[in-house]
Amino acid sequence: MVISKTPYEQGAEATRIDMTAYATRLDRSNPIRLAVVGAGRMGRRHIAAAGQAAGVELVAVCDPVPGAAEAAAPPGVATAPGLDALGEPVDAVVIAAPTPFHTSLAEQAIGMGFDVLSEKPVGFDAVAIERLGERAAGAGRVLAVGFWRRTAWPYVEARRLVAEGAIGTPTFLRSSQWDADLPPLAFADPEVSGGVEVDCGVHEADLARWFLGCEIAQVSATGTPGALAEVGDAETCAALAVTTAGQAVAIDLGRTCGYDDDVRTEILGPGGALLIDARGRGGLRHGDRYGLRDVPGPDGDVLELALAAQLERFAEACRGAEPHATATDAARALEAGQAMRRSRLAGGAVQILGSHGNREPV
Repeated sequence: MVISKTPYEQGAEATRIDMTAYATRLDRSNPIRLAVVGAGRMGRRHIAAAGQAAGVELVAVCDPVPGAAEAAAPPGVATAPGLDALGEPVDAVVIAAPTPFHTSLAEQAIGMGFDVLSEKPVGFDAVAIERLGERAAGAGRVLAVGFWRRTAWPYVEARRLVAEGAIGTPTFLRSSQWDADLPPLAFADPEVSGGVEVDCGVHEADLARWFLGCEIAQVSATGTPGALAEVGDAETCAALAVTTAGQAVAIDLGRTCGYDDDVRTEILGPGGALLIDARGRGGLRHGDRYGLRDVPGPDGDVLELALAAQLERFAEACRGAEPHATATDAARALEAGQAMRRSRLAGGAVQILGSHGNREPV
């Protein structure tokens, strides 16, 4: 039986049946029982994070590739080729399968009564993503999105400082993501990854919306195809965007820098700047008229800590709190990423929102 997020959603007759299960769900002494779907690179990271996150218990790993789930699952954790073969009771699902399967797996999980945390991008169709969010809400389920920087300590602390007025109202944001090594050609294929602008750029577009509090209205981009030209992707992409409030946003993406996955964001306002580093243990510097100084943060790898914190936020959302990132957030970031790609390929600026805030047809 599907358990509603509130006992009222199934009607008075179901209320008597569901009250006990609903109360159990809200009891924080009971961890959210979690299945991870996809045992690849990100799936393994989520599996590791589940071992560090409070409020969740990893009970299953699913992957259709023979032996993949077994190789990734910790001792005592069940394995299965897919959600329909789960033999363990599950409350929620993390989807870390290849991107083309995200939407269909999320639909399946929601239909089975599970809350869902989907890796980004949730899919390649913004309208379909929003409809999926509406379907989840209608079923009393959670659909959260893996924008992990929203739970990474340097970004969380920087956003707090912005909200407190530490640099004034931000006027400019620059965000970078440079990967250490080129991805396999089969993955870089835009039919699989969406292209660098979607695969990587949705993170940066989401950060712009999250920090600036406005939508991205227009974007222009250029790039260098390099070794990825044969599959239609680019090794580098540089984009300049403007928000509905007129703030400038610069995004630069690189498929290979050789030394590490290097993720950085800089936010400028009339009263100072915030410089964020999401490599290694992470870092945050706050500059103003008194100088540039480090903001202290926790020990440990910033990504590992963020993924564990993201699972904790997801568990709270499963119990009724707001998700840290929603289907609407995913759809807006996807639109910006796809606009970057269209601009790079065709040249010129791509308008996302019209003068009255309406979405421009693709």
